[in-house]
Amino acid sequence: MNLQPIMAFTEGTLFRDLQDFVRDGIVNRIDEIVYRIWPLFQRDAKAFVDLAAEGIKTEKHPSCFDHFKGTIAETTLILLFGQEYVTERNLEVVEEVSNGMAELTGQYQNFSLLGRYIPMLWIVYTWIKVMLISIPFGFLRTYGPKVWKDIDRYQKIASSGNLAPEDEPRNVLYLIVKTYTPPDGKRIGIFRRLYIDILLLCLIFAAVHTTTVVSQWVLYQLAVRPEYLGPLREELSRVLEEDDTGSLRLTAASLREARLLDSFIREVMRLKGDTISTMRFTTCDVPLGSVIIPKGHFVTPMSTTVHENPDIFGEQSREFNGFQWAEQNKEAVMTGPAHIVFGLGRFACPGRVLAINEIKLIVSSLIARATPTLLEGKFEVADPLNTVTQPPKGTLVLQPLEKPYL
Repeated sequence: MNLQPIMAFTEGTLFRDLQDFVRDGIVNRIDEIVYRIWPLFQRDAKAFVDLAAEGIKTEKHPSCFDHFKGTIAETTLILLFGQEYVTERNLEVVEEVSNGMAELTGQYQNFSLLGRYIPMLWIVYTWIKVMLISIPFGFLRTYGPKVWKDIDRYQKIASSGNLAPEDEPRNVLYLIVKTYTPPDGKRIGIFRRLYIDILLLCLIFAAVHTTTVVSQWVLYQLAVRPEYLGPLREELSRVLEEDDTGSLRLTAASLREARLLDSFIREVMRLKGDTISTMRFTTCDVPLGSVIIPKGHFVTPMSTTVHENPDIFGEQSREFNGFQWAEQNKEAVMTGPAHIVFGLGRFACPGRVLAINEIKLIVSSLIARATPTLLEGKFEVADPLNTVTQPPKGTLVLQPLEKPYL
């Protein structure tokens, strides 16, 4: 993924630390987080359906991907830094960082002639463009001074021990600072602060880009499979809860009860045509069957072969069956040798719980208000090698319901 220099700088601890902070700062707080972010998805779903209705009249259809990328960016800001970071400029920078990291990790390499035919030159060019221009003059200039001050402020809070855990700041930056606060009370050093910035950049990329992409795959599949909308809306009406004011809302508990939607998402991820998802790097010679994989090589299984294996899924392994996983009690976040969308083993995506909940919020809040269709009647795969981070090509149109569920 073109991240070897970062891995060398962090001495191989980057992914382990990311996993720890996502688990402790997000996964373990998922009930609280969903409760906090639900109003954002409600607001933006309503706004997008209004824009889509206007687009039907003017024949200028808004981009669902761009719209909800903004929603995910705002959610990411709140979870990583806190509500006070939510400004228009900060949101723009988050999306710029997400795009830059996506480019850096090779997500758009197949669209470039330079990337296809002279990959090493493309990697050098992209590193200079992203790491020496985009990030320093975007993320570091915009966020750097405030993050620096907040590291000092959070370190004082963590060192004082005066706050009970439930009263501590509820963002990932505070958790990172608390973890790296020296026991002797010394100030966190500049290299550790730089490492904190790298962690935040990786979290922004992982949280924003891929989640938004998968949500679009789900919506596009619903647009071409309208027979699933009825059962999904019936399920939605069952799991909706009332808050203290009597308004309907979704919570983490109600999203867990949305088993049909969860199954549909899992099936979309299984059959959307991933070629590469899980990757491993050999640190020694590894015997695999009758061959030996030499040290220092990347190894990746062909995901499509795994996900369409007739020995596992039967003779109809390539046919879409959206509700089969609800019947088999297999959730979208579950990984295994036959489902490697999120990776496998201890290196599986640590943020998949949040990602699936956000996808459910996007899809639920939209189908509660409108019916997704495609202007062309079908969609195209933008990059068959990389459906993980490339949304399908097509024009998504939302027809507002006469009697919305929300």
